[in-house]
Amino acid sequence: MFNLDVRYERTSDDPDERDEFARAKMATAKWVGEKLNQHYPGHPWFVEVKGDKWGAVICIQLMGIMPHNRYYVVKFSDALTDPGGKKIMRGAGELLERYGMPRSGFTMTNWHEALQKFPIRGRGHLDPLR
Repeated sequence: MFNLDVRYERTSDDPDERDEFARAKMATAKWVGEKLNQHYPGHPWFVEVKGDKWGAVICIQLMGIMPHNRYYVVKFSDALTDPGGKKIMRGAGELLERYGMPRSGFTMTNWHEALQKFPIRGRGHLDPLR
């Protein structure tokens, strides 16, 4: 239903400067996105890898439900020591649980219920929990 959205953050704003970690970051983002789609099919996952030579993080988000400035974050070093992706899957499962989405697969009914429970207001902030 949704296209997977994966990307990486450039280490510099200078377009002429080469990002020596670009391939590794993009490969990681794709791998994480594919694992999420296998484990929790159909959900609108967004994965971005941010970092530089000092370290990196993997940011996971449910597009359209979560504010654009909120992510579940996994340290890149933790992901490297967890080849099965259990930490990533647990984090994604916690996101689904937080927003009342089924882990088994995406449905529009659950999507609308999540948007009603957690409406996003101005500047990407969630309404307070009731």
